[in-house]
Amino acid sequence: MKKTIGIVVGVLLSIVAAQAQDYAALDRFMKKYCQNWKVGYQQQVAGTERWELVEQLGQPMPEFYFTRQLNSKKLRGKFVVLNFWATWCGGCRILSCDIDTMMRRDPGVYEGVQVIGVDANETLADKGYKAEAWWKEKGIGYPTVGGKNADACCAAVNGGHPTAILVDDRGMIRGRWDAWSPGVASAINLAIWALKTVPEQGIRADVENVKKYMENGEFLKALYLLELMPENRENSILRYKCLMITNTRDAVAYFEKLKQKYEGDKPADVWSWVPDEEYLGIAREIADYIYVSSSSDMDVLKNGVDAMRVVMSSRAAKSYSDYEKLGVLRVKYAEAYRQRGLDMLKMAINAAEKDGNESEVKRLQKKLESYQR
Repeated sequence: MKKTIGIVVGVLLSIVAAQAQDYAALDRFMKKYCQNWKVGYQQQVAGTERWELVEQLGQPMPEFYFTRQLNSKKLRGKFVVLNFWATWCGGCRILSCDIDTMMRRDPGVYEGVQVIGVDANETLADKGYKAEAWWKEKGIGYPTVGGKNADACCAAVNGGHPTAILVDDRGMIRGRWDAWSPGVASAINLAIWALKTVPEQGIRADVENVKKYMENGEFLKALYLLELMPENRENSILRYKCLMITNTRDAVAYFEKLKQKYEGDKPADVWSWVPDEEYLGIAREIADYIYVSSSSDMDVLKNGVDAMRVVMSSRAAKSYSDYEKLGVLRVKYAEAYRQRGLDMLKMAINAAEKDGNESEVKRLQKKLESYQR
């Protein structure tokens, strides 16, 4: 009997865990990687010059009514995205199309989700370029609404142009994005996936799933899962690779964080410092990734140079490939490093000659000649 009760309790707990929505994790992720993410809006305090934040996340969405099918009561139990826009707003028009593109590229995320374009505060005097006509002309696959009820809904949440609001299946506001940038539609897509798909499908934050999403080119989803996982050698490497794809600035910042973590006790006499095995493994894989990426970003190349310098700090024997990678990365990084990079390529040739690898010697000589021109 006790065993049966234990099994039932275990099953119930697993169901609860699978259905849990991690709002705090999403908020941390968006604050870190989406500059358009907002927890609410600023409102001026009556009778003063002071402004205060009106927080919306976790608060009930005010009731809205657009049509018989598109209203807050009819849509209760569904995730809803309200995309506030107007024909006079360039960023609004772009975001409307971007959201449509994400829905077509990742349709599974939007199963059971209602996306609505809310044409609010439409101010074109002659109405010659009507919102519905523009919407139809662009072939946007989700509906748009307008009129007084659209204006009222926009006012109720202090919507801007553009503003996107994510409402969950319990009618609570779970996301707000103000203004347009190239990553907003992807962030909205990620938020729906994190709060709806992940718990519904019981997707675990583990290396297997991270690699699966990376292989499918879904790097933002992989990065989200990594943010839920503890840092270790493998996770650090995967995180850097994801950031290289999603935002190189974030990748550069993360590499600096790794340097601070592993080089915190580095002595003034750097030649006596030897990296530990974990850092050595991270640095080697990051350097290899940057080397084969063909990136021309100066800061990324500097990461590659620094990572290879960590590799060269190891007391292990160096291969001609190690000298080659450091040499090429130095040449690509900056003119001030060019001669040192060429010297490294010469050392690579010497190492290949010692190995008796004639084909590699010839290849390296050609590479050296190409950089000397």
